[in-house]
Order: sequence, then C-alpha cells, then structure tokens
Amino acid sequence: MSLLVVAAIFFSVLACSGPTLEQQKAQIQDNKIHFEVLTVQAFLETWGKPTYTHRERMQFYTLDDGNSIPRFRAPMGEAPQGWTTAIISEDSTFFGYPERGELLGFVDGRLVYREQIPAAEIHSIAKAWAHEDRFKTRLETPSAPMPAK
Repeated sequence: MSLLVVAAIFFSVLACSGPTLEQQKAQIQDNKIHFEVLTVQAFLETWGKPTYTHRERMQFYTLDDGNSIPRFRAPMGEAPQGWTTAIISEDSTFFGYPERGELLGFVDGRLVYREQIPAAEIHSIAKAWAHEDRFKTRLETPSAPMPAK
C-alpha cells in the first residue's frame, strides 16, 4: 500500500471521528449542545460530576430535531411530538444537574437526550430512579462502568 493511500485513510478516519475533547468542552461552554457529538467525558470535565447519575437499558424515541426522548419522559400511551418513528434501545447513562436545570442522556457515551427542566423535577426523577434501583436484579443493571472524572 502506498504512503499516499495510508495517509488518505488516516485523514478520512480522523475527519470522521468528530471534534476533539477540547472542542467539545468549548461547545458545551458556549451552550452549543449537539446530539451524537458530545461525550460523557466532555460534560464531566466541563460541568463536573452530576448530582445524579443513573444507568439502565432504555428506549428512546428519536425526534425530528435530533433529540431523543427517553421512555420515562414520554406521555404514557402517546408518541412524543415530533417523533420520527425511530427508536433507540440501548444501555444508557443519565446525568442530572439540578443546579443547572439539565437532564442529559447518553448512549454509547454520546449525548442523545437533553432536557432543561426545573430542579425539583430532576430531584423527583432521581428519587424514582433510586426507588426502581432497589428492586433491580444484577441482570437488569448495565455492567459497563461510567468513566471517572
């Protein structure tokens, strides 16, 4: 394989890998929150450790604007407004930042859900998570560890 071909492959992979961690952190600081681009690590390093962290296998309804709504935030028995009919069902990580009024959801370490809601609502969601977690078996708990700050 020629050096030119190897260089072309390297730069095409580099271009597809998305923004660097530093670029992601700058986007978060500028409130330019992009789905499927920003990572767990970028939020941890920019906003710090969240007040609440939760992991579980979750279904998300993908919306027209790129956001995805987790099953627990969709109205019972109704499709969310703007739903594209696509569904993601994966092990997920959620961060609750009540002081910021931010609830975030990640799949494969990338942001897929963001909702700005009052702190009291985030506390209520975290309380429900804690209640549900008390009754889960080890088989129902995602096994991948969350990245450390």
